[in-house]
Amino acid sequence: MNRFIECIGVGKIYPGKDQPVEALRGIDFACEAGEFVCLLGRSGCGKSTLLQMVAGLETPTAGQIVVAGKELQGPSPYAAIVFQDHGLFPWMTVQKNVEFNMKARGTPAAERRRIAAHFIAMTSLTGFEGRYPHELSGGMRQRVGIARALTTGPKALLMDEPFGALDAQTRGKLQDEVLQIWQAGRTTVLFVTHSIDEALLLADRILVFSPRPGRIAADIRVDLPRPRVPQSAGFTALARELRELVGADREID
Repeated sequence: MNRFIECIGVGKIYPGKDQPVEALRGIDFACEAGEFVCLLGRSGCGKSTLLQMVAGLETPTAGQIVVAGKELQGPSPYAAIVFQDHGLFPWMTVQKNVEFNMKARGTPAAERRRIAAHFIAMTSLTGFEGRYPHELSGGMRQRVGIARALTTGPKALLMDEPFGALDAQTRGKLQDEVLQIWQAGRTTVLFVTHSIDEALLLADRILVFSPRPGRIAADIRVDLPRPRVPQSAGFTALARELRELVGADREID
């Protein structure tokens, strides 16, 4: 197996006011290059914490995280992260928001414009380059965040419930677009969600997390052909299995 991301005995404890809070315990898994893996579980089970540790924004208190064969020591040069709150700069246009990461890395202006134009087109934002975030819908703002993340050519795209605040129609459209982007570039994706249907629509594998302290309760491979149909027998059977594992309905918040 070509292991691109590997977590070995990873744990995380936060200091608490009265006593420490153990967010994660004994996380062991490996993610192949180009694999789409969803982290599924209830709110507070440590999914987002794990994602931030894989990005190098948080440090494990136990175990190690290995990316591209090297133990992570600070922010990962291979990963880009997309949050539910898109994190756009309100005083910047779409164009400047998309170019921001490249500018921070010293990419020349002409190259920034060329790369930004490519990902603006890929995320269906052409014609909106001069707009500001407050002039865009929630779905369009999330597209800007995705375009910005892609501009640095990450080998791993880390997505923290990016569609959780969107209406069902917009969410479905963006799910399709993320799959198209992933299939075009085969970037490794770790995608946090609390929706069983979303995990089944997107993932090659689903890691099911237990309640805090978060542990991997199950590692489910989704061997369903794409595009996936929620009404199909295979989809329904896997959804039932996942509901039993998490003890909840399709939305498990």
